[in-house]
Amino acid sequence: MKKHFLLSLISLCILIGYKLWTGETLLSWINSTFLVGIIALMAAAIMNIWKTGFLTLLTDGFKLIGNTIIPKTRSAERADNLMKNDHSLNQWKHDVAKWISYICTNFAIISLTVSLVSLIGYYQ
Repeated sequence: MKKHFLLSLISLCILIGYKLWTGETLLSWINSTFLVGIIALMAAAIMNIWKTGFLTLLTDGFKLIGNTIIPKTRSAERADNLMKNDHSLNQWKHDVAKWISYICTNFAIISLTVSLVSLIGYYQ
């Protein structure tokens, strides 16, 4: 629970620090905050789609086409097989993807919430 609150607080401090650093108008800051939230939400969605393996058939097809055009050497194929079968490397990649997805989701929620609350406060 502490790490969720701390990450949310850091995200909020980044957004407010950006407003103070640039000195732009409130409405312009609200628009920027909303845009950053939408971009972070898209990044989180892309990471979640990538983690599910939905696009592996497409990426494997492009790898096959690339290997047909420019063939790999036997040592490069062995290195690829070693990397594919390395469990610690695959676990590290999975953990990094999970953290990036979590951070992007959290930042998107905070950014969109700040944008919405600021917009409500701006027009009242």
